[in-house]
Amino acid sequence: MDKKDFQDLNDEQLSELKESIEGTIQDRARKRKQAASKKMGTKGVATAWIIIAILISVYRYLSL
Repeated sequence: MDKKDFQDLNDEQLSELKESIEGTIQDRARKRKQAASKKMGTKGVATAWIIIAILISVYRYLSL
């Protein structure tokens, strides 16, 4: 939007626009956090399976 577009808005419309922008920013931040936590969850599960596999391998090697 150009500066001229903002000059035609009254205070109420400007505050609504500001709230809308802030809401959009918060939604995007929330989505990024959810995506990051989901990614960390999969990484955590993969890491746990690798550790379990190593422990089983060590146990079998030592029990021979």
